[in-house]
Amino acid sequence: MQEDSRRDGQVGTTGRRTFLAATGLAAASMVGLAGCLGDSRTSDPVAGEDPMETAVSGEVLSWDDLGDLEGTVTIYSGRTSDQIEPVFDALEDEYDDLTVQVDWGGNDDQVNQLIEEGDSPQADLMYSQDPGALAALHDEGLLQELPEDVVDAVPEIYREPDGYWTGVTGRVRSVMYNNERLVEETAFESGDDLPTDILDYATDERLQGIISTRPNSGTFRGFIQAMVERKGEDVTRDWVSDMVEKQDIEPFTSGSDQAEAINRGGDDDPIVALGNSYYAARILNEDSDAPIRVTFTEGDAGSLFSIAGIGITQQTGDPELVGEFIRHLFAKEGQEFMMEANGEYPVVEGIDYVGDLPDLEELNPPTFDISQFDMELQDAADLIVDAGMEV
Repeated sequence: MQEDSRRDGQVGTTGRRTFLAATGLAAASMVGLAGCLGDSRTSDPVAGEDPMETAVSGEVLSWDDLGDLEGTVTIYSGRTSDQIEPVFDALEDEYDDLTVQVDWGGNDDQVNQLIEEGDSPQADLMYSQDPGALAALHDEGLLQELPEDVVDAVPEIYREPDGYWTGVTGRVRSVMYNNERLVEETAFESGDDLPTDILDYATDERLQGIISTRPNSGTFRGFIQAMVERKGEDVTRDWVSDMVEKQDIEPFTSGSDQAEAINRGGDDDPIVALGNSYYAARILNEDSDAPIRVTFTEGDAGSLFSIAGIGITQQTGDPELVGEFIRHLFAKEGQEFMMEANGEYPVVEGIDYVGDLPDLEELNPPTFDISQFDMELQDAADLIVDAGMEV
């Protein structure tokens, strides 16, 4: 399952950024990458390196409080470039001697690549769209412990209990809708009239033929797993089947495309969508008058809070640099860049959410142990397919 497809064939540079082969790490590109990085990589633990200046935990810090970044950080990203490039660009602009080298791909592709590389990873970090990929890498013994001050900066519910991976930012499952079309073309009087129980989205006749989702995403699998935990496998299977057979749900393969279709409001576009709220937040950040709106179910898997996160591989090019790079992601500027550019939620205590959507205290999403979202996600994927939903 991929968050969005790779940008086939695009190889080049933007500023100091190096983009690896977008169709995957083929043999030729692997040889080139290994030639550049392999001889200089070390198994020295990042957690053993003292912070260059001061730790993240204990107070909200800015980049000015941290050490300068100099060298190359190599990242395998399961997130698409439009989602996390702003913070990488900002860091490269801040530090002239920093290069962020990224391979953009699907979560599953990157996990499989790291498993294939085994004890000789060619990336310093895995940046995942969801906790499942990080948990899978941890289960394979391919991640090392994060620095203690970084672990302490993030509440335990957003990270692996022993500090082998952590969320960087959060997202909430939501119900997006086109406010104009909902009122004009459906039996709903307003967005407040939409169901607040996720189970009702599979049975409410008012939603028939106007609803969409994105079954190929890791967060959708996490949502299905959370529903299994709350409601049981039989109820969840019936929900997926009813969404297909009764509601004639329209599947999307891109969260951005799904939100843009809702906002566009064409005759052939869906009016309602189940997806991550940050896709709508991006649109509203650019145009507060856009017709896309967001509402949330109450206390169920439909409002699941999950994370996009990072893990450090067993070998890095520069442990001190990798540790300090991570600290910058959790400092005030790193968290705010992700909120402002991508509509996500901070995971560091003391940093307030800034955006057009409700903050977490207002939403009060249900609590799930996201550290367990690992191999069970494959069971969720199998359930989705078995119940007839296209992925």
